[in-house]
Amino acid sequence: MILILNTIENEEYRQRFESGVRDNIYPALHVRDLNLKAEIGNLSDYSHLLISGSGLSTIDGSDWEVKFFEVIRHFVDNQKAILGICYGHQLLAKYLGGSSCVCKSCNPQFGFRYMQTSPNELFRGIRGVYSMVAHFDEVTNLSDDFEVIAEDDEGMIQGFQYKGSRIWGVQFHPEYDYFNGLASWERKIRNNPEWFRYYKNTVPSYRSTLANRTIFENFIKL
Repeated sequence: MILILNTIENEEYRQRFESGVRDNIYPALHVRDLNLKAEIGNLSDYSHLLISGSGLSTIDGSDWEVKFFEVIRHFVDNQKAILGICYGHQLLAKYLGGSSCVCKSCNPQFGFRYMQTSPNELFRGIRGVYSMVAHFDEVTNLSDDFEVIAEDDEGMIQGFQYKGSRIWGVQFHPEYDYFNGLASWERKIRNNPEWFRYYKNTVPSYRSTLANRTIFENFIKL
């Protein structure tokens, strides 16, 4: 069974992420959405943890981090599989490596980028990733306990695996295909037009993002 640690504050966006995972990515599996208002409850039955992106910042911190870290601690201590996306990627780096492993990005990213990937079980069947990005913070200063498995053309860490474990983080958003990603960007830019200066799109075709579903297929097998 899969547990979503849904860290999204906006209720509409939270539900959109939950339904996307439940209905489109893992329709045949039992998925529980643990949102900000829900009690943690019994975690023993869950084999995989998926941590969402969020408008929260690991740099600024939040009152929710105690709850988030309690959930992560259970999965780490019991050697269960974890995949963090965007904020979830940063949250894992902070939990495992400390506050020095996250920072405000000098070059915030929005749009679609190409990530060069290294051979890794999470990327089995994939040669590089084209995906949506949307973040102001980033992961940095990782120790040798981490293996960097994805980077972009600016040298930003776009993915890692915690060595010797079933723990992965990706800065990009593989849950979005090209058209859903564009719709998300349009909602963001409508409310924050000043973010347009951070936008970049290097995707040659909408088909380039379709392989990202494979990341989730690989994760559930690990």
